[in-house]
Amino acid sequence: MTPVPGDHLFVVLSRPFVGGDRRHPGVVGEQQSPINLSGAFVVPGLRGELEVEWSADRFEVSEGADGWRFVPSGVHAVVLRGHRYRLANLHFHRPSEHWVDGRPEAAELHAVHVRADDRLHACVVAVFLDLGGERGGGDGGGGAPREVDLPGLLPDHGGFDRYEGSLTTGEFTENVSWVVMKGVAAVADERLRAFVRAHADRARPVQPLNRRFVLSTGV
Repeated sequence: MTPVPGDHLFVVLSRPFVGGDRRHPGVVGEQQSPINLSGAFVVPGLRGELEVEWSADRFEVSEGADGWRFVPSGVHAVVLRGHRYRLANLHFHRPSEHWVDGRPEAAELHAVHVRADDRLHACVVAVFLDLGGERGGGDGGGGAPREVDLPGLLPDHGGFDRYEGSLTTGEFTENVSWVVMKGVAAVADERLRAFVRAHADRARPVQPLNRRFVLSTGV
């Protein structure tokens, strides 16, 4: 990865494309997600641009056209580059949607946040998950867990990659600031592990990076 000195605004050079997702051939865009994370630019001080304000909470869980959604009862937020985003929902993908150096992880959490002063813009915090192996922990038949320890789903070291992209479900709108946490978080809750194994079976293929840049804390 290459250090970037000084200011670090995202630069996107337009080059239209269609592709990367045979299941949604009509989606046209230049900044689609997910992507393969490789060759990111290391930015000194990037870690200080993110604050995560999560706590344990009870969630309302429902299934829609794009899978299961966990909607929090309380208020949780992230602050990215001075903008505050409120948590709207959690959902899971198995295997992971984002890849690292050409390889997926077992599963991925997406915590979708909506900007407080501009609901058209979102910040999605993605966390790679270790489900403790494909066997054991039940088959998810007990239903979705309602209590989720959000801080317990974050990797310990706090490093991340950041880039501009799109939603990976629904209309695939290109209004998302992605924060993909480095490392893999072990899911301690046996019931949540079983639920993700049983129900989080949707993963959009990786999309072309085109001329976007991925910024990184480095570690």
